[in-house]
Amino acid sequence: MTGAMALLFGSAVVGLYGHRPLLWLADRRLDPTILLTGWLLSTVGLIVSTVATISLFALPADEHPASGIFRLAGGCWTALSSGSLPGWREGLAALGVIGSATILLRIGWAVTVRRRRRRKTAPHVGQLRLLAAGAPSGDPLWVRDDRPLAMSIGGRPGVIVMSDSLRHHLTPGALAATLEHERAHLRGRHHLLVAIVETLAAALPISPLLRAAPAALEDLIELAADAQAARRCGPAAVQEALSRLTGQPTPAVGLAMASRLTQTRLRRLTTGSVGATRAMRIAGCTAVAVAALSLPAAAGWLALNV
Repeated sequence: MTGAMALLFGSAVVGLYGHRPLLWLADRRLDPTILLTGWLLSTVGLIVSTVATISLFALPADEHPASGIFRLAGGCWTALSSGSLPGWREGLAALGVIGSATILLRIGWAVTVRRRRRRKTAPHVGQLRLLAAGAPSGDPLWVRDDRPLAMSIGGRPGVIVMSDSLRHHLTPGALAATLEHERAHLRGRHHLLVAIVETLAAALPISPLLRAAPAALEDLIELAADAQAARRCGPAAVQEALSRLTGQPTPAVGLAMASRLTQTRLRRLTTGSVGATRAMRIAGCTAVAVAALSLPAAAGWLALNV
């Protein structure tokens, strides 16, 4: 019981203040891929650890955790049905089941709402996927538009849409950098990452960590895509593309290149910042993964050994 209380307190602290160290690290200009890993695992880990910890309350030491908590919760219901007060362990078990079910139901509701919204744009996205079906993998779908636009749409298959006017607004190097930026979004599954944190934030907006995660990830995925494009095409080419595309309309679906944090991105490119080396990114992602997942890992260990 003491361990479960301590773990629940730790989950509450992460939910309330876990975003602060991540924002502090962003100010230190840490590699965006490392920060992406930290934000994503912190949000998912918070949900896992909270549900696991709530479920641990009042588990008897001589029973399997799952059967024990549901037996006690059933005993609470039986006592209330008969007009008597349940024991404190039965009451805590019932609260654990209700709390965990509430969180999972809220997440299910948020997923349902998101799917309904996606259905409104599904016909247009489906048409784009159909038009892009004949193009080689990774090549863009060129559309006729006088505005210089570039965006990527996640899913299977992912689609990159670029307006033919880009050829007149950008040099060949900047055009290649724009395409590489959008390819980075698809390779990194950035659309899926944003969808995950937006769903969790909509389900449980009470947590400052979850509320801050969507905006933070939307900024970081642009920085990560810029860094990858800069490593392959050079910072100057990415800077030119971003400067020319800034101010263009933002599409209703997908991720557009010049959509967020433009001035900060331009400053980073001006200084030649293309992120850490591959080895440093792997080491950094491993370190933040260990830190972010330590709480749910402790919950799992406690669930198996309580």
